[in-house]
Amino acid sequence: MQLMTWPLARLGSRFALLFEPARRQVRHSGLGRFLDQPLDLAVGLVEPDGTERVLPFTEHGRTFHATENFERVNSITFRGFSENLGVRFELNLHSPFYPQNERLSLLPVFYMELRVTAVDRVRLRQMPNPPEKVKLFIRMRRPDTEIHAEPGQINLQYDVPLQPEHESACGSDRPHGSTDDEPRDPNAPVAHVVETLRSLNDNAQPIEDEHGGVGLTLDLPVTDEGSGVKWRLIWAAHTADPVLDYHGEPARLRYVRHWPDLDAVVKEATDRRDENLALSRRFEKLLDQAPLNRSRWHLLILAFHSYLSNTFWCDLDEDRELFTVWEGNYFYHATLDVGYNMSLLYFCLWPRLLKLSLASWSAHHSEHEASGGVILWHDHGRGMKIGAPAYDHSMPVEENSDFLLLVQSYVHWTGDTEPIAQYAPLVRSLAEYLLWTDRDESGFPSEGSANTLDDASPAVQMARKQTYLAIKRTTALEAAADLLSRAEDIEMAERCRDAAAAAVIRVERDAWLDDHYAVCIDRDSAALYDAETGEAIPFGELTGWDDYSLYTTNGLLLPSLVAQPQPFDRHRLQVDLLNAHRETLRNYGCAHTSSDTSNVWISQNLWRDFAARYLHTELTEIDTRYWDLLVYSNTHDQSFGYIDTYISNELAFNPRGASAFGWFLAGPRLVVDRLDGEYFAVDPDRTYPQRWPLLALADWEAGKIPVCVVDPEGKVFIEGEIEPVKVLGEAPRGSDLIG
Repeated sequence: MQLMTWPLARLGSRFALLFEPARRQVRHSGLGRFLDQPLDLAVGLVEPDGTERVLPFTEHGRTFHATENFERVNSITFRGFSENLGVRFELNLHSPFYPQNERLSLLPVFYMELRVTAVDRVRLRQMPNPPEKVKLFIRMRRPDTEIHAEPGQINLQYDVPLQPEHESACGSDRPHGSTDDEPRDPNAPVAHVVETLRSLNDNAQPIEDEHGGVGLTLDLPVTDEGSGVKWRLIWAAHTADPVLDYHGEPARLRYVRHWPDLDAVVKEATDRRDENLALSRRFEKLLDQAPLNRSRWHLLILAFHSYLSNTFWCDLDEDRELFTVWEGNYFYHATLDVGYNMSLLYFCLWPRLLKLSLASWSAHHSEHEASGGVILWHDHGRGMKIGAPAYDHSMPVEENSDFLLLVQSYVHWTGDTEPIAQYAPLVRSLAEYLLWTDRDESGFPSEGSANTLDDASPAVQMARKQTYLAIKRTTALEAAADLLSRAEDIEMAERCRDAAAAAVIRVERDAWLDDHYAVCIDRDSAALYDAETGEAIPFGELTGWDDYSLYTTNGLLLPSLVAQPQPFDRHRLQVDLLNAHRETLRNYGCAHTSSDTSNVWISQNLWRDFAARYLHTELTEIDTRYWDLLVYSNTHDQSFGYIDTYISNELAFNPRGASAFGWFLAGPRLVVDRLDGEYFAVDPDRTYPQRWPLLALADWEAGKIPVCVVDPEGKVFIEGEIEPVKVLGEAPRGSDLIG
């Protein structure tokens, strides 16, 4: 693949690398994106005339010919050619991850390997006979960092000011959205980080260069493909200092409980290297077999590591842990609507992380006197401080609905009933607010209907009686009724259920416009204000109220995952999906609405795509358009990691792309309900052979992962079945009946 910006990161440990070949550097820190510095990383070999051939992560040296990169879900390989030596040089970095294995996934380590392989030809040029050995080197320079080398190791230490900064495309080094009265704080607290790069090969010797670089060199044999001769290293980081302020309490990275210092990290990484890599590569191989086209594959991996780079997994004390995720370059903590999108990763790989997130979201809410209910916060703070919402307005219908749908889907998906009793009072209060928002019994919320689609028209972001929110509020009230009935709050459950049933009738009656659902049914802009500026929206009819919209099905995906009834007219939803897809399609995906010319959010496109699959509506695949946006945003002078938006917005290094794991749910149309009778079902397309690993049904500790297989004849079966999985749309074996 072409060289482009690429992140590699650790879950919850903050250790991250951002490769920026266009800028010939690596952004690097033991505390991750927006707290990092430019690292000059000289990695390469020495040719006979003394020329240093390097990967494009240093200002000095001549870059390898035809440099490219290849990624897997936990690793990336950079390679290029020396025409003068007749060899191919490769650098592989592995970020070990295995679902639900906390110790392996938290370990703040990257495994590195360098290899030199003989080649006969490059393009049409015959290569010379290679030497028996080649001198390899690794050198580092980094601002404000003490670096020294000794035989077999490079050691670094530095202080990280705990104030995130983002260099935007426009050249500002202030945090995204900051103003001139928010200068950098010279007295910001710091965390002291120590790192080491340890060679596992003997005879790696210290070196320096004239530019101040410090590192190691090793003579390595030139081998044939697959020989296994490599320079193996371990790159580890550690800080025992607090990294977050949680309501005035210090929060330390959770890995400190496992490894109190850097030596403990290195020992574990070394002693368990083979085991860690075997598990991590097993996970990689499992995902490799999924029938994802290359655009989906690239997007999934770029998004996964952008997500990882935003995660904090901390301890507050011996008994309390904190899992929170930054919202990319906005630095908001635990943004609930972002968590709604990221939940698809948790359902696939690690439901406990969703449970930790639910606990955090549930603790941050505000009383709403008029309704007698509560509204959940949009976020829990910004930067390195958690304590109060930082976003400029609340979005109560969205956030309350998100939480109710997430709790319902979590308990059905996992069978864990603890949240039912734990959150019953909160569920009641959230539902009280949602009931109140329909002020005229129209079935639509006319209060609390703002959202964070800040590049959208007023009709999409601020309008009263938005259709997608009416549908989402309806499914959220049904979720509340489900949860409250199980908590034996029968009266409130009935109120929610009755309101939801009435809303379905009214939405179908008032929002349907012959071939699609309207964006909103309140066409009046009176008393609507721009949430960011506070200025009144010009009086008159809301432009775009009757547009085709990307968001109609936004509240329907999670209930579909857990076998909940579909309350709205299925045929109309299918028609709306097809027509809105056609009318909103742009260069990089579908815009918010048909009158929007360019604003695209990839995560919302993906969410729509997955909802469409569960509604058995086949949209034209536009994954290459999503990937085109990410390539455009990470080549030449741009470097944004996973970016969710196009040119008029900047949701950069954003975790929302974790929703891409929904392909492993929507591909086989997996449905799971462990709460009501252990129900598992799949219904994949039968038109081509496929192998879908059923990640959500895996026993990760035992290494048993069932696979949904569609054979060349279109027959479906479950390979390695752990629990009985029903194959929908097919006759059971030995029967003439259709399941």
